[in-house]
Amino acid sequence: MNPHYAVPFGSPSWIGLNLGMMIIVSGILWISRRWDKNIAHRFGKGMAALLIVNMLLRQIVLLVSGEWSAAYSLPLQMCSFSVIWAAFTLWKGHQLTYELLLFWGAGALHSFLTPELDDGNTLYNHVEYTVSHAGILASGLYATLRLGMIPRPWSWLRVLGITQLVLPVMGLVNFGLGSNYMYITSRPLIDNPFLIGEWPWYIIGLEFAALLHFVLFYGIHRMLGRRYSPVGSPSGSVS
Repeated sequence: MNPHYAVPFGSPSWIGLNLGMMIIVSGILWISRRWDKNIAHRFGKGMAALLIVNMLLRQIVLLVSGEWSAAYSLPLQMCSFSVIWAAFTLWKGHQLTYELLLFWGAGALHSFLTPELDDGNTLYNHVEYTVSHAGILASGLYATLRLGMIPRPWSWLRVLGITQLVLPVMGLVNFGLGSNYMYITSRPLIDNPFLIGEWPWYIIGLEFAALLHFVLFYGIHRMLGRRYSPVGSPSGSVS
């Protein structure tokens, strides 16, 4: 049985998810606006720990409830990987994971515009979904605005190439598990303008969407990094 649940656009659940995202992202950026470098780094590590705990707690909840399934529960969606990139970036300041976070994490924006819950329509799943996906968006902005990181020239193209290498690997995983991680086996339940046609044609729309979002987020974070990078922070890395 597929537990995925598409949250109806404009429903109370949809409004709650988006309000939660805006509160988390804006709240983190507001409270950190005057911190010095050391405090910003320590808080970033706290965010990293929270994201990993949230991810692990989801696995525990599914196991305890007897709802865990290799086909639906493994952290193998693009946003799940983005949580890992976010945690590693905030803890270690690694440049490549920062860029993977920015560009793979761009999909987290659509995760609020057209939400699809992997584990069903429960209050816990709404909270876990909000924390993880808002954490992705907040982490990218935090790394740029508070930790002084900036995407390298042509990094969007580099990450696009990495993505093409990952997709066939995930295809093999899906074949072995009967799963649909990264939604390359069948289209998601959501009604998204980039999802055109059935398999395999909708994948072309997703590739176009990835290219568009990668370039857009590259431009946004390059601009933000150059304009708002904290004084004394290195451009492109965190010590």
